[in-house]
This record gives sequence, structure tokens and C-alpha cells, in this order.
Amino acid sequence: MSTTLKPFLLKLLIFSISTSGILFIWEKYASDRFQSDFMWVLWFFFFASTAFIHYILISLSEKDPKRFIGYYLGITGIKLFGYLIIITVYALLKKEAALGFTLWFLVLYLLYSGFEVVMLLKQFKK
Repeated sequence: MSTTLKPFLLKLLIFSISTSGILFIWEKYASDRFQSDFMWVLWFFFFASTAFIHYILISLSEKDPKRFIGYYLGITGIKLFGYLIIITVYALLKKEAALGFTLWFLVLYLLYSGFEVVMLLKQFKK
């Protein structure tokens, strides 16, 4: 495991524990209309995908740092398109639960994307 990946994974774990607190609060206080059976699956999905994407980006940047921006934009575009497919398929299959799923997906997407950008900026500032 790369030496730059270990601190990232620790920070990601701490961040994910914080987001799980948000999920507990959401489950307790949000109405049933805004709930989804897949909230915890989404939480784990974003944890795993953020770790995987960060690993890929760091590996690619070590090979060719000059092309990092192209790699980042390409991976972000693929990720966004894939996420839109997930939301669309779920909304078509479970129309009654689509609102809660989509809201939670959006919250996690914004939180984890922000975390990813901040960590990458810190990584490349060094």
C-alpha cells in the first residue's frame, strides 16, 4: 500500500464515521417519504468508491503527473455518468422510494466529492 494512501484511508474512515452520524440522524428524524432501504448500502458504496478512485488517481499521477488533470476529468465524468445511471435505474424500479434514495445519494455525492477534492488538493500542494 502506498505511503500516501494510508493517511488518506484513515481520514476517509474518520470522515465516513461522521457521515454515518448524519445517516443516523436522518433515519431518526426524517419522514418515511425521505427514507430508503439502501441508505447504508449507499454509504458503504461511497466509502469504497472514494477509496478506489483516489487510489487510481494517485497511481496515475505518479506515472505521469502532467496528465493528471485529464485523468481526473475523465474519471470524474465516468463516475458522474455511472452515478446518474444508478439513480435512474433505481427511480424506474422503485418509484415510491425514489425521493429518499435520490436525496441521500445527492447528499453523499456532495459530501464525498468535496472530501475527495480537498484531499487531492492537500496531496498535490506538498
